[in-house]
Amino acid sequence: MTTVGRLADRAVELGIDVVAGPGKDELRDQPLSYYGHDPAGALLDMMEAWGAGVRVHPEVDSLLSGYRDLFDRFTAASGGTVTIGDVELLDHAGGERIRMLVNGDELVWHLEHRSDRYLDTLMVSEIAGRLRPRDDTDPRVFVEVVDDGDGSGFVFADPAALSILLGELGIERA
Repeated sequence: MTTVGRLADRAVELGIDVVAGPGKDELRDQPLSYYGHDPAGALLDMMEAWGAGVRVHPEVDSLLSGYRDLFDRFTAASGGTVTIGDVELLDHAGGERIRMLVNGDELVWHLEHRSDRYLDTLMVSEIAGRLRPRDDTDPRVFVEVVDDGDGSGFVFADPAALSILLGELGIERA
């Protein structure tokens, strides 16, 4: 049986930075199912709680504040090795766009909103795949993980290391 503590230790062995992982409290001895019965969902929830992941919650009160909050969480999960700021929504003749600075460089991307209450999760997935540390020797990227409930999130890790962890947990990559 995989425990929360064993998973945290294994993530650290693989070089996944779980800064706020479980301490020496009773949580370490809890089974993985403490975070849910779906291993992918449990992993996402743990990685977000431990500072190495970002869960995407598409329903928001405001699109702009929703995107700003989400990309702030990406920056935090990367430990600041990926910076995202100055997020703006633009309305052009060709459609909606999102503009932001990623590691100081401008990124503009097309958006497709079906509602003013839901983030464009396809755009988030496309952009997340392009978010990399400015240091070219750092292999970490945001790897998408999809849970059984069609929710998704991203873990900031070396893809090879995360693939090992996912395989050990029986989770398929998105």
